[in-house]
Amino acid sequence: MAASGSNSEFVTALGRELEPATTSTTAFVTALEERIERSKSHWSELTQPSDCISVEEEAAIKLQNEELFKTLERHPEWGTFFKTFGDSSEVWESVGLLEVGEKFAEGAQAELFHARIQWWSPRMIQWDREYGTKWVVKVFKKGTLVQHLQQQWPNGLFKMEAERVERTMLGKPLRGRHYCQVYCATLLEDGRFAFVMVKEDEDLRTLIDRKMLERGRDCGPFQKEVVEEIMYRVAQGVNHLHSLDIVHKDLKASNVLVDPSPSGKYLWCFVADFESSVGVVGTGFWRAPEILEACKERNVSKRPELFSESADAYSYGMTCYEVLTGRFPFQDHPLSEQQSLLTDLVINHHLRPELPEHVDDWVCKLLQWCWKSDPIARPSFEDILNFLEANSESKYVKEEAAERMRGDEE
Repeated sequence: MAASGSNSEFVTALGRELEPATTSTTAFVTALEERIERSKSHWSELTQPSDCISVEEEAAIKLQNEELFKTLERHPEWGTFFKTFGDSSEVWESVGLLEVGEKFAEGAQAELFHARIQWWSPRMIQWDREYGTKWVVKVFKKGTLVQHLQQQWPNGLFKMEAERVERTMLGKPLRGRHYCQVYCATLLEDGRFAFVMVKEDEDLRTLIDRKMLERGRDCGPFQKEVVEEIMYRVAQGVNHLHSLDIVHKDLKASNVLVDPSPSGKYLWCFVADFESSVGVVGTGFWRAPEILEACKERNVSKRPELFSESADAYSYGMTCYEVLTGRFPFQDHPLSEQQSLLTDLVINHHLRPELPEHVDDWVCKLLQWCWKSDPIARPSFEDILNFLEANSESKYVKEEAAERMRGDEE
């Protein structure tokens, strides 16, 4: 689940639930519920799905979250990542007012809401105006302990924060960014933890679905040039995450955000949903065979080492399959309704999705490389970028390859 969406009406909802839908919003809510229901087919799987909690449990979790959040705000290195909105906290002054608007998406762990921020800082006000920044909040569901989330925060998330703060102080925007920008974390007054994130246009899966309606099922959702651009940009994003020691764990098209460039010449892509993955064990057949096997044996929570950079490479191959075909992995397979048997074929008989004839041989070769059963045999994302640069005819890929070469020479 990634942070994207269109503009909506806002209500001041910090620390409380949104008001019940009025008659005028019934159609919107119904459409939203239908969209969320459809999205459940590719929700992340959790080791321990959250159940309903009592009022007493909710109150206890709220207190625990508030105490830990105060501790996080005091952290000597990255305490500034945790910000207070509304009334000032015991640790830091408020940075502004956060208005939480309509919910527009939901996943297994969290819900996404449109947001508007009234900053106290003149510099941030100017920044939003100059760059047209829009915001969303990713709010973790009731019953989520910040303590559990903290166990899964990658250290690289705070390296990103240090880089962002440094560039902001110098008055320089983050250029060449290929991952979703998580600006800060906050705690709502009802005790739920949330990430404040830059809003992009939409997620890649939504774009794929729309393009498939326009182009039909006999061809992929995009023209060849666009396919290669998307493949390269996603690889750039994951490669950057890996350079910060962040393993994604759940790479798929719905976790990639897209935004057309102002000129419309390019399609910017931002890898998203890497900032916290408590209990996440990936999604369906996007998962590498070794993870599927551990899930089958019900010991995946005891084997965190399986979620590796090479597992991300496998998922990248499945994400590229979505981009190339518009379909989910094994969506049209004769055994698609027999998950156990299909899983066994993937694990033990090296079954992989069939690629249509319109896919170039070199692209087929790349995906087969990513889909190797042996994790060690799969490419690194540096390998993937080099392979794309050597074979792609995309103008964007060639420009980026030249830029990378200049960077290596400096």
